[in-house]
Amino acid sequence: MDPIEQAEKIMDGTQIRYKTIFENTGTATVLIEEDMTISMVNSELERISGIKKSRVEGKMKFPELIAEADRAKVMANHQLRRQAGAQVPRNYPCRVIVGNNEIKECILTVALIQGTRQSVASITDISKQKHLEREISRISEEERRQMGQILHDDLGSHLAGVEAMSALLAGRLEKQGHADAELAREITGLVNQAIQKTRAMIQGLVPVNLANTGFMTAVQRYCLEVEKAFGLTCRVLGRTQEIRFSNSAALTHLYYIIRESVHNAAKHGDAGYIHIRFKEKSPDIVIEIEDDGKGMGTADPARKGIGLVIMRHRADLIGARLKIVENPSGGTLIRCRIEKKYLL
Repeated sequence: MDPIEQAEKIMDGTQIRYKTIFENTGTATVLIEEDMTISMVNSELERISGIKKSRVEGKMKFPELIAEADRAKVMANHQLRRQAGAQVPRNYPCRVIVGNNEIKECILTVALIQGTRQSVASITDISKQKHLEREISRISEEERRQMGQILHDDLGSHLAGVEAMSALLAGRLEKQGHADAELAREITGLVNQAIQKTRAMIQGLVPVNLANTGFMTAVQRYCLEVEKAFGLTCRVLGRTQEIRFSNSAALTHLYYIIRESVHNAAKHGDAGYIHIRFKEKSPDIVIEIEDDGKGMGTADPARKGIGLVIMRHRADLIGARLKIVENPSGGTLIRCRIEKKYLL
């Protein structure tokens, strides 16, 4: 065998090995050209998307597979990945459009192929995992609400009755000049303390009774509390009366995202005003929390890190996208975007 034939045989063997690896990675894998044309896909992409290879390879641009809400991010990362020294995430969450226009939640892992301008992208479908996480969160919130309701309706009313009876007994003993009247008053005080502790427990289990007060009312009440506590202006803006939600588990997470954002701006950002805006941008609801404070860069790193992690986790649980922007002139804008279907 001459050297040329030998080299061709080695190259053919190498191509076969790489194609075998590409086809059997276990995740949907895509080869992307510099102009974002998809030049090759494996069978796993066909399986999770329902789109035939023949419709994709050499015919589709990679952003066409990506949901509109994440498309700009994917395109920006594609360009940045080709710039020297640019910091680009290798793994990040992304929504992918499948054959019936359904959107699947995925993790996208992208890397440049050394010595080329091509990228290889691995798409891991985590839709079932996310659905399970939301269902667990919903069940957990429902159990907390039920426990809080039991404490309120059963133990709370029982203690209120005991307090009334002990107060009545103490009053009668005082009228009779009985020596145990003071002891009866102490018992009444202890029962009252038990009532206060029970209320605190209920507040911890059901911090915001969305079913009774309504989500918007709860947010507006918290704004009033913040204004009194910090002496600043905190307003809810937008056509809030037209926005109605019913998924109480998702609303609870959304409420705490707003609450954490407002609290950080008031306590750590020294804000003079905080505006909470609600917008409808079909098919999404957009909530923006904006302030004129010092920005998150001045906050305690440990506290800031924990708060952001919890906020992002809550957003992730309900299928929301959280974006934090620091204004050069000061202040922070936190934008939470969520599809309405997750709130209904």
